[in-house]
Amino acid sequence: MDDDREDIARRVEAQVGVRPPEALLDVWTGARPVDAAADVSLYGPDEIAERILTYEISDYAPELLLIGDDGGGAGLFVARNDPDPEVVLIGLGAVGSDDGTRVGRLSVLVADGFRSMRSAEDVRAEAAPSGPIDVLVTHRPEVKALVEIRRLFHLSLPISALTAADTHYPMVVLTDVYYGRYAEAINQLHVRYQCLAVRPHVTAERPATGRS
Repeated sequence: MDDDREDIARRVEAQVGVRPPEALLDVWTGARPVDAAADVSLYGPDEIAERILTYEISDYAPELLLIGDDGGGAGLFVARNDPDPEVVLIGLGAVGSDDGTRVGRLSVLVADGFRSMRSAEDVRAEAAPSGPIDVLVTHRPEVKALVEIRRLFHLSLPISALTAADTHYPMVVLTDVYYGRYAEAINQLHVRYQCLAVRPHVTAERPATGRS
């Protein structure tokens, strides 16, 4: 078991650049399984690097390690170089612009199978950015994603304006809005297409597409 544990640790470290926390290794080796009733999904050792790449964590929050999610659009993050880190819940559409909410030390949560973690809805409500924000499309997504973005954000310009050859990304699609109004759409779109980011409102910038 110790050999397996070290093999897993070395493999993950080679992929993500840091040794995974010991409590996470406990889960991966079966020493401390997550309670089936817990509202979380911890990524396995063969998933974690792919999820970090998919959600562009190295670009938006290089100091953090994404280790799982709550199944509702929020990721479970830990500090990369902390051997016994606290878990921070951050909306996957707001990484880099939101400090998130601490939900407990990883070793403590793992010890009780994550049963002690507060409900995701309560944590997300506390973690939501309180001031005005800008919403950006980070890279050119597929056409069906743009259709959904236009519909859910009530954008006024046609799809052709979003797919034109000279369209540049990242693109601000909403500016000076409040997260609460668009939280459901932001989380839904980011989980499906991994193409959105949220940042504090930049006063001088205008949205590329406008709202109807």
